[in-house]
Amino acid sequence: MADILRHVTKSEDFSEQRKAARLDMPIKVQYRVLGERRDTSGEIRKAAVTRDLSVGGCLLLVTEELPINSEVELQIFLGEDANEALTIKGRIMRLNRAEKDLYEFGISFDSISKEARRLFADYFFAKMYEMIGLPDWPTDKRGKQ
Repeated sequence: MADILRHVTKSEDFSEQRKAARLDMPIKVQYRVLGERRDTSGEIRKAAVTRDLSVGGCLLLVTEELPINSEVELQIFLGEDANEALTIKGRIMRLNRAEKDLYEFGISFDSISKEARRLFADYFFAKMYEMIGLPDWPTDKRGKQ
C-alpha cells in the first residue's frame, strides 16, 4: 500500500498521520493569529482559503508568512451566508510549501465541539454527494431538501 501511495503522491517520505477523513476542496476562511496586533488598516482577520479540511485540521493557504507554533483562530464558511461559519482555534504545525507570496500551512485544530463536528459531517457528506452526482445528503442544513 505504501508503494502505491508513494507512486500516486510522488513522495518518498509517506508517513500518514491523519485520523479523520478530509475534503480536498477550497473553502473560504478568515483567520487571525492570536496575540497579533491589528494591521495598519485596522483589520484583525485576513482572508484565506483552506485545502484538505477535516475535523482535525486543514491546510491554510495565505499570502504572508506566519510563525510556526502560533495559535490561530479560523472562521470557516461552510455555506453561502455568514451564519454558516464555524469559529475554531488551532495551531500552525508546519509550513508545507512557500511559492511567490503563497504559503501553505498545516493547521491542527485544538478542540471541536460536538455541534461543530456534526456541522462538519453534514457539510462533508453533502459535498461528497454533490461531487459524485447523488441526490442531496438527507441532513444537509444548507436549504436543499
